[in-house]
Amino acid sequence: MTVRTTEVEGLTSPARASMLLSGYRVAVAGGGVAGLAAAYFLACRGAEVFVFERDPPPPSDDPEKAFLTWKRPGASQLRHSHVFLGRLRALLRDEYPEILEALLAAGFKEMRPLDHPPPALRGRLQPEAGDQDLVALAGRRVTFECVLRRLVLQHPRIKLYDCAKVVGLMASPTMPPQVCGLWVEKGGKRKELFRVHFVVDASGRNSQVVRWLAEIGCRPVDDRREDSGIAYYTRFYQRLADADEPKPGQDPWVDDWDWLKFALFLAEDGVFSITLAVPLVEPRLKILRHPATFDRVVCMIPGLRDWIDPCVAKPFPGVPRGVEAMGGLVNRRRRFVDAAGPIVLRYFAVGDSAYCTNPLYGRGCAQALLHGHFLVQALVQSRGDFWQAALILDQLAREQIEPFYRASVIADRDATRRALGQPPPRLAARLQEKFFRDGIAVAMRTDPVVYRAFLRMINMFETPEQAFLRPDVVARTLWLMSRGDELRRQRAQRVVALEECLARLETISGARTASVQ
Repeated sequence: MTVRTTEVEGLTSPARASMLLSGYRVAVAGGGVAGLAAAYFLACRGAEVFVFERDPPPPSDDPEKAFLTWKRPGASQLRHSHVFLGRLRALLRDEYPEILEALLAAGFKEMRPLDHPPPALRGRLQPEAGDQDLVALAGRRVTFECVLRRLVLQHPRIKLYDCAKVVGLMASPTMPPQVCGLWVEKGGKRKELFRVHFVVDASGRNSQVVRWLAEIGCRPVDDRREDSGIAYYTRFYQRLADADEPKPGQDPWVDDWDWLKFALFLAEDGVFSITLAVPLVEPRLKILRHPATFDRVVCMIPGLRDWIDPCVAKPFPGVPRGVEAMGGLVNRRRRFVDAAGPIVLRYFAVGDSAYCTNPLYGRGCAQALLHGHFLVQALVQSRGDFWQAALILDQLAREQIEPFYRASVIADRDATRRALGQPPPRLAARLQEKFFRDGIAVAMRTDPVVYRAFLRMINMFETPEQAFLRPDVVARTLWLMSRGDELRRQRAQRVVALEECLARLETISGARTASVQ
């Protein structure tokens, strides 16, 4: 079932000023990034919005204090690395410039990868149309959320309730059911009913929507879930006031060694974080939860070791844990439209409640804000027809979010298989793996066309299929594959094997024990 979605490509300032959603009373379940953004977007178009967040508020509106002390059981990724992709920044720049200005005022940095390309591409990149979009934002998730909260709390059409848990939906007994309210427990007291025109579910990857919709008589949710097969570990550092930031060199700050994926993330005020992701099938790597071991492994990575030199940076002081660990990472896709049409009306899921991908790929916040904006587009274009709004939102999500979910599932399956030492099961899969691992992975560091395609994909302006299956990208990648043995050998020389890493750690540990004795 398809609908036309080209009538409302963007919502310009005049459209926003006309209060296109005036008169609607809306409830948002969840006050994290997705819920705060959706509430703000809807209120900016005239809706009256009530946000219900189960966790307590930050103990301070100062992001620095919140980073150290805020307890957020509903957001286990709060103190992990984040990057805010170019598609998110472009959305804020074009539609919500006050949010972008507030983030920059809070210390967020704009990262322009075209200004600092890989060594082989320096001096070879000529300006092109669209380059102005390839700019990501660097900062901490806590700061991002605190900035959004501040704007939400200042908005006259939004009421935010903390310590308020959504426990169910109220709906009319039609087919499909039409949601007209939600049940909320505030402060652990008995539940109350809030009646609204429609509900936005932004309660995250652990949303209880499948149960909620079953309770009101909906057809089953098309719910797909698959474990990512990894755990990851994050450690924050503070660059010393008199130290310069290490300059990009031959060795990457982001890479995949099969048994280890790593990345460095810049943040505000000289803060940065390093995340190490490892396969669950290798339990010996749980030792990364120990700060000393984490640092030793980072020192084995050529592109990262200079960053944690004691003359450059120190571990960020005062955080609850020296190393934050996170498991239970899943890829999940929930659809609310089937062959017969919407399974529910006046209910819309956004962000992780509908599409949740491995956070290693950094798409969570961008997907959440895009999804919230797509909801506004759907509501405006449908002009009060909630059946049509559900179809439009579903189609926009399938076209612009779901491809990244599929790519995440495929990448995680392949990563688990490689960690187990298993080859691809079919010839087509073997050829595809060779194309991406021996071709794209090298070409994106050495060929300007493939590098731009990679940037447009990683920043969500193009799907993986759109970026990497273009004829010019395929041709350049195949040409490099036929001549790139030396480049592949150079990359292989930088990689530390798992057993070598563990042996080094054991040697260090043994030497320390001997010195103590």
